Amino acid sequence: MLLVRELLGDAAEARFAGRRVERLAVGSGDASKRRLRGLTDSGTDVAVDLERGAYLRDGAVLDDDGERVVVVERTPEEAMIVRLSSSLGREELLTQAVRLGHAFGNQHVPVEVEADEIRVPITTSREIAEETARGLEIDAEVAFALVPLGRERPLTAPAHRH
Repeated sequence: MLLVRELLGDAAEARFAGRRVERLAVGSGDASKRRLRGLTDSGTDVAVDLERGAYLRDGAVLDDDGERVVVVERTPEEAMIVRLSSSLGREELLTQAVRLGHAFGNQHVPVEVEADEIRVPITTSREIAEETARGLEIDAEVAFALVPLGRERPLTAPAHRH
């Protein structure tokens, strides 16, 4: 078993070039856990025991033995992909994005913005997520796809108080 107590860097760094890569698949929900255990795609048993606040971002190097590196790979997860209409003015675009974030934040569902997409993990069903978005009367294209969520930072639900 390989015990990981610190993150060594990012797989894209030159110092890791030319190494064989083993990937440890980690979902967005597990990426903030300081303790985790799993198998790499090559079967290496990995136990992660990090300091509080560490985040297993996509591409994080967990181990380097000089020949191979063990790297975190974000597992694709089902998400609703919302692309607001490019014809909207800046103010209306912001209004609709906030409306969408508020609706899912009230359900404690995190949202993520990636390029021109708002990504909402499916926590109930496609039908309920789409019904929620359509009920907001936003001018948007709505689709569903498997995407890697939380690649760089934890997903968080928009803050609100009850």
